[in-house]
Amino acid sequence: MNFPLYIYYELLIRLSEIESEIGHYVSSTANEEVCILRTTNGTVNVPVNFLKRQFEDPNLINKDELITLSKGFKPSYE
Repeated sequence: MNFPLYIYYELLIRLSEIESEIGHYVSSTANEEVCILRTTNGTVNVPVNFLKRQFEDPNLINKDELITLSKGFKPSYE
């Protein structure tokens, strides 16, 4: 599924409220199950069903799920 870019931006804004080092959106790569969001500071793997919920109704994603997702952030110091 192709998502509008604003979905990635919105999700990264929400995640940056939990993990301030996430950075800004740079690019994304996806398959049927996961989307890798590359940011100015690293990457985060986001399940496609998570993006679908962000697209359809962001309120369906609770704070605990965002915290869990933010813990998967992998910084890249280049």
